[in-house]
Amino acid sequence: MAKKILIETRSEPALFTLFGISCHLKDYRLTFLLNKKLDLEFIKMEDFAAYSFYFCRDDDHFNAYFLLGNRGQDTILFPGLKQTDFILLVEGPFKKIQKDKLLENIRNIPNVLTAFEIRFETIKNHEAVLTDLEIHLMNIQKESKFKYSPSKKQEE
Repeated sequence: MAKKILIETRSEPALFTLFGISCHLKDYRLTFLLNKKLDLEFIKMEDFAAYSFYFCRDDDHFNAYFLLGNRGQDTILFPGLKQTDFILLVEGPFKKIQKDKLLENIRNIPNVLTAFEIRFETIKNHEAVLTDLEIHLMNIQKESKFKYSPSKKQEE
């Protein structure tokens, strides 16, 4: 009888850090100010369901940034975070000093009420949202020249 070999297909989970931003700004205005204040280059992507979606890669620190609107037409992406207008998801290694500096810079943006770190354990549907976001990025990648890979620069 032939032997069966089972191969473990799960890989190491990606490192994610989640931030909430409450402000009275439109998504495009907040993105402009984040680009200016944080020296990043967010680009507008196809909306994630009914939520605005921006992406940026920081190759110097091996991070990818995703800015999601938490409010759609009639829905909230993370219902447990009703007071949060935007979600900033950072993929990759992120040290405490980087977190503190990022939060300080975001809080110093005019019309930003607050910015704070969110623990994933406090969000019920975070795994489903991360999976849907990954599928959304793969669909965007198929349809355009946009490349999302940790080792390569993004193309537009």
